[in-house]
Amino acid sequence: MIKKPSVVFFDAVGTLLKPATPVDETYHLYGNKHGSTISKDSIQNLFYESFKKEELKDVSLDCKTNEAREFERWELIVSECFPDLKNTTPIFKDLFQHYAQPNAWDLYPGTIPILKFLENAGIDWGIASNFDLRLQSIVKSKPELCNCKWLIISSLVGYKKPSNHFFEHLKTSSGNSFDKILMVGDSPENDIHPAKELGIQTFEIKEGQSLEDLLQLLGR
Repeated sequence: MIKKPSVVFFDAVGTLLKPATPVDETYHLYGNKHGSTISKDSIQNLFYESFKKEELKDVSLDCKTNEAREFERWELIVSECFPDLKNTTPIFKDLFQHYAQPNAWDLYPGTIPILKFLENAGIDWGIASNFDLRLQSIVKSKPELCNCKWLIISSLVGYKKPSNHFFEHLKTSSGNSFDKILMVGDSPENDIHPAKELGIQTFEIKEGQSLEDLLQLLGR
């Protein structure tokens, strides 16, 4: 049961936003362009292995981050996806720029109805994401997201989820106590568990549960 919150924070990727084309397809396309022969299936496995490794590295660093760390992290992930390329700098630059483009991202189904509901109900909302500065232009380009009141980006905060420092920023930015905040996200480790420990209400986007389900819960 979710009590009516004063403010809702949404994770970005995996909650409100999704890649317009699957990551493995995009990486494979750019790989071919740069002369890689790595298969799409191999890229998918290499991507998630490298992504997980970098996530664990960030946790070992107390979840501290900044723009330089995010750039480095993605450069390492891309390099490990294409072990057959001697120089992965060109493909990394292309992919980094690709995901800076608004048309590289689509809204998840249910995004527009839940945001309209919140606005009609007088509930402010924001985005709280482990992204980097690129997210600012992406959000600004989406008319459906124009009423986002707070855009909390980990690389600018200096800490990423699941750090308590990140969630403290939600409280200070919105001026609401933790019990008045609802956190919506798709990652149990980054979005849900750490928020719950601080007394924040949560809603997890997972298999069989979507933004449409959240709308039904809040609309009761």
